[in-house]
Amino acid sequence: MTPVHELKSTPGVSPGVDHHCDVLVVGTGPGGMAATAAAAATGAEVHVVEALDQIGGNSVWSTGYMAFVNSRAQREAGIEDSAAAFIADAEASIDLLRDQYPVIADPALLRLFAEHSAATYEILLARGLRFSRFIPRPLQHRTTRMLAVEDMMDFRRAFEPEFSRPNVRLFTGTSADRLLTGDGHVTGLVARGPEGEELRWTARKGVVLATGGYQSNPELRARHVPGYLARAPYLGVDTCRGDAHLMAGAIGADLINMGLVLPLVIVSSSFVEDCIALNRDGKRFHDEAGPYENRVAALQAQPERRAFYIFDDETCQAKAQLLAQMPEPAMSAPDLGQLARKAGLDPEGLRVSVAEWNEFLSGSSDKDRSFGRVVLPAGRRQIVKAPFHAVPMVVGSNFVSGGMRVNDALQVMDVYGDPIGGLYAAGDAVGGFNPTAELGGMRLCGGFTLGRLAGLSAAEGRSGSVLDASPPKGAHMPSMIGSRIALQDVRG
Repeated sequence: MTPVHELKSTPGVSPGVDHHCDVLVVGTGPGGMAATAAAAATGAEVHVVEALDQIGGNSVWSTGYMAFVNSRAQREAGIEDSAAAFIADAEASIDLLRDQYPVIADPALLRLFAEHSAATYEILLARGLRFSRFIPRPLQHRTTRMLAVEDMMDFRRAFEPEFSRPNVRLFTGTSADRLLTGDGHVTGLVARGPEGEELRWTARKGVVLATGGYQSNPELRARHVPGYLARAPYLGVDTCRGDAHLMAGAIGADLINMGLVLPLVIVSSSFVEDCIALNRDGKRFHDEAGPYENRVAALQAQPERRAFYIFDDETCQAKAQLLAQMPEPAMSAPDLGQLARKAGLDPEGLRVSVAEWNEFLSGSSDKDRSFGRVVLPAGRRQIVKAPFHAVPMVVGSNFVSGGMRVNDALQVMDVYGDPIGGLYAAGDAVGGFNPTAELGGMRLCGGFTLGRLAGLSAAEGRSGSVLDASPPKGAHMPSMIGSRIALQDVRG
């Protein structure tokens, strides 16, 4: 990979001169990495803009859960799945949101994902990604389809070779600023390089926006959600500023689900596998790995919303990267009694709760008898190795669902329902797919799956109904006229 600061010394390449390519990909999270690989495989000349100094985006900080539909892994495990079964699960999950939010979900995108995610599994497997086990989530995925990635750094390693292709150029430390248009089409991009210099691109075939969500932009969140959710802590990299949303909105893109910012207890699902949550009495009070909304309700019911995740030093060392993302620091002590005093928990309650959890894990039952928890530590790892740790539970936000409305070629639509020529979206920028996040495992797999299709569409100039997944009648929701966002005051 050749970052932009090295390109300065390359003959014929200068940050002050326009760059020309066939496809320009903005962002290198799951959607951007997959779009880059797919577009480059067609032989297109692909340039890639990334605000960070490495590829991977939020994927390397993620839980690493991925849900695949009718995958080989499921078949080998004797699990029967189908596109219809997934769509039924997705619709049931989305329906639960409709009582509180004006949700727009695109059936065509659900179908695209259902029909193409099994291919994503094979692609990732061939690229060296390793999956450890299935993660049961029966209240969301009524068919078991969610797999755990062994090492999230494998996402980056799996796609690094793509950025060394002769027809791919990567510009790191470069932030997108605005889209260039001509004759009703997106023709390129203006960006800022590592030293603040202006960089300009002309894209002959298309631009793919894959810059993530807008969780790290509280000014943008505040325009759409009330109260604490506007400035609540969040999980993810600080470059999730809504750059794609702002740039596309400025040229008339239809932005949907912008107010769908769900509260959740800030914790990686992979980290919480190895924890129990205790209140001030030192007692468990919910299924720690259950539905997100249940966790929030359980914490808010505690006095002063005060509770802690408890874990041992083996978990602390094994999942230090995930622990570092927690909004408040952990407390540590050489034994449970001292930990209870530091955290303000009842010592006897803490001792009994840890003992009961360890006793459960030493048995063979796959379901916690107290709260029905089925997501257990890998290898049924107990909380036994000193020192012991407690980290406060905090309600914040993670899944921001707003994004661009797209057609089934991942081409961005304007507020009147017409496609914007030359503009495509991938990953968390795709608003009509984002409401599936409550299922679990959808952000990563959706990014890789739909990103791959967006890259193909951009490279081949597709404009809809060409990916063997034409939407049923009425699949696209009406435009949300007036949903455009002004650029002032919300730049990250």
